[in-house]
Amino acid sequence: MGVDDATDGKPAKYQVPAVVGAIRVMHELAASPEPGATQAELVKATGLSKSTMHNLLATLEAHDFVRREQDSRCYRLGPALIPLGTEASRQVQLVRSTIDRIAPLAAKYNLSFAVAQMVTDEECRIIERFYPADDVHVGITVGSGYGPMDGALGKVLLAHMDPARAKRIIKSRRLPAHTDATITTPEALIDEVEQARTRGWAVSAGELNQNHAVVAGVRGKNGNLGLLLLALGFPADLDEERMAEIGQMLSDMAKSIMAEAGVPALPA
Repeated sequence: MGVDDATDGKPAKYQVPAVVGAIRVMHELAASPEPGATQAELVKATGLSKSTMHNLLATLEAHDFVRREQDSRCYRLGPALIPLGTEASRQVQLVRSTIDRIAPLAAKYNLSFAVAQMVTDEECRIIERFYPADDVHVGITVGSGYGPMDGALGKVLLAHMDPARAKRIIKSRRLPAHTDATITTPEALIDEVEQARTRGWAVSAGELNQNHAVVAGVRGKNGNLGLLLLALGFPADLDEERMAEIGQMLSDMAKSIMAEAGVPALPA
């Protein structure tokens, strides 16, 4: 039984050709054996013109994303990629650690749990889910996206924004009535977001669909929201008292994940 099985159905976005070309070049260099690849070999491998390849390599070399060996005149990946790779690896480890913590909760609490990751500053996508042993449970689709007006997930997105910006978003957009229980009054939603900001978690009691949800957020070192921890259940399994219990548990887990990753706590 799915919470939201809809796909976004968005058209493919415009891609900058020069950026796409640079990405292709770096992928080719990453796959090239020692001592690297010459400009001519990269032209053949990518199908880019000689002049385009020359300009791309000159730009990438100027910013240390590639380097050219003087003896062989072969190109290799440059030192500017090292800190980027280190940060990417750290983020992957953070996601893996979070998923490992969430996985056992489905059996422990007999609820569905999921992890979402931010893809823009106003959208998150489900990247993993875990279900209890019961055949009948609340489902959610991996890859489904959610924004600021989508129940508990939306409240946490808004709660991690600058308060003035969150209020502008709420007041400037139509609040869709997903169900009869959906909050459609800006002032009421602003109050819910403030509560989520204060206590560290948000709830949705039948606001996005007929099920209940609890969400807490995990910030990255940059202070921005990076991951969201989500619990889902039928109203009978996730009533008001239990939502508070699960919300506090997810909030404490989020703090533990952030402390482990070296993310500083917000000032009181």
